[in-house]
Amino acid sequence: MKKYVFIINAHPDDLIGTAGLALILAGNAGYELKIVDFSRGERGLAHQNVPMAECAAMRTIEEKNACALLGVEPIFLDEIDGEISAPRETCEELAALFRQFPPCAVFTHWPVDRHIDHVMTGAATLNALRIAQLKPEVFFHHQTPQTLNMPFLHYIGFGERIMQKKCELIRHYVCQNGDHLADRKLCEGRFLGFKAQMPYAEAYGSYQLAGESSAFFGSLPRVTE
Repeated sequence: MKKYVFIINAHPDDLIGTAGLALILAGNAGYELKIVDFSRGERGLAHQNVPMAECAAMRTIEEKNACALLGVEPIFLDEIDGEISAPRETCEELAALFRQFPPCAVFTHWPVDRHIDHVMTGAATLNALRIAQLKPEVFFHHQTPQTLNMPFLHYIGFGERIMQKKCELIRHYVCQNGDHLADRKLCEGRFLGFKAQMPYAEAYGSYQLAGESSAFFGSLPRVTE
């Protein structure tokens, strides 16, 4: 039986924080990924005076193209970029997904990120799990430069093949300057890889108590390619 893993983001391009892990899981027949975006990134091009509806359409296509590399169709909720909150309706909608596909692990935003949309997405995710009465392992992904002072408790390391596929995925976010994002994540991956004693790595925080082992990370095979 497949194990469900949810990656829950505020905006379409937030998937870059877990792209390496997502690629590893997508290539493992024992797992099924669920990608959930609270918004469609409607205000992502406000500085260029692009209307919200037009921006949302662009970023929806970009997210679908990126997720296609994972063999996943993203799920969008009805929150608005820049106005994300944790109303009962949204939490219930997410809880229904959790009940339908009970996760072994959930990845979302660090609760004290600098971006308030990230904070509210993380809060709504935890509330949805409470409503669904489920207690999977919960982890927080790292979003440069929004995530500050998050203790890195888990690393997932990988080699050149996964890193190049991660950069390919990131470049689908054209309107958010995907080339720049890919270059930044390449450098970040090398730095975290040094700490993990791997060519590249991603780092994660955890909702578990410090020092508590992770069944999820403990079960992942070591990826060197």
